[in-house]
Amino acid sequence: MKIQFIEIQVDWPCELSIFELREYVLSKLDKHGEPLRWAITSLTNYSEEKIQKVNIEAVLIIDDD
Repeated sequence: MKIQFIEIQVDWPCELSIFELREYVLSKLDKHGEPLRWAITSLTNYSEEKIQKVNIEAVLIIDDD
């Protein structure tokens, strides 16, 4: 088991409310490992595409298999 720091950017679909964002982010982080701590560090709005990009920094627990 080890701890790893990652930075990822995910799309925030317009149909997803702010109240659903936490679970959405956690589902994206689960693909990389078990989230220990995470934070949204920036948000970029692309009005012409009607999409937002969310930058996330996270500390994950990674299993060494």
